[in-house]
Amino acid sequence: MKTVLVTGGVKGIGRAISLRLAQAGYNLVINYHQDEAAAQDTLAACLQEHPQVLLYRADVSDSAAVQRMFHAIADQFGSIDAVINNAGRNIDKPLLEMSEDDWDSVVDVNMKGVFLVSKAAAALMMSRQTAGHIINISATTAIAGRKNGVNYCASKAGVIVMTKCMAKELGPAIRVNCVIPGITRTAEIEERFNLQECEQQEVARRGIPLHRVGEPYEVANIIHFLLSDEAAYINGQKFIVDGGEYMY
Repeated sequence: MKTVLVTGGVKGIGRAISLRLAQAGYNLVINYHQDEAAAQDTLAACLQEHPQVLLYRADVSDSAAVQRMFHAIADQFGSIDAVINNAGRNIDKPLLEMSEDDWDSVVDVNMKGVFLVSKAAAALMMSRQTAGHIINISATTAIAGRKNGVNYCASKAGVIVMTKCMAKELGPAIRVNCVIPGITRTAEIEERFNLQECEQQEVARRGIPLHRVGEPYEVANIIHFLLSDEAAYINGQKFIVDGGEYMY
């Protein structure tokens, strides 16, 4: 049975990915950093689908914490077959008000975290001669940018380029791809854009051809496909799941 790590896997899109992979029968490692209540809730939901689930608390921007997490994965499951780099952080401020700490905090999680986790995963895969897959989660704001998010948008754009670099370097043993969600119905997005009252106005403003907001399970579904044997010749690519808002 294959083992998959989902970073930031207890809320929003990450939770949907964790649940989808548990339903598909993968041994699952769910990483989180702060929200203990959400972590325990997601763990319980995943255990109802599959018995082999490890919940692990670690800051993915901390190299020592990442190394400890991969030692725990190796101890419990022997190796790792796939990693979903979903952990992310937002600190939105205008450029002239953004501090160096605001920049570092976001870039450290969103880019350095991908680097540290991918490096540790690739080392474990290769040491155990495991054919693997790394899937990085970016964002459509990495393509278009937005106000008050230079740290977040830059970090997510970096993830797209990191995907290409790693795909060139790690093949053929490890495939690397990138999934880029558009506006997706999570608690954070519902609050940020006041979707309960203004969803249709937001959809119209964005010019989404499918005329609706995406659902977390729709991002999880493409993750499930990319991990399958049907996607075995897909490498170094980006998959935008946004209803057609950006055609890039």
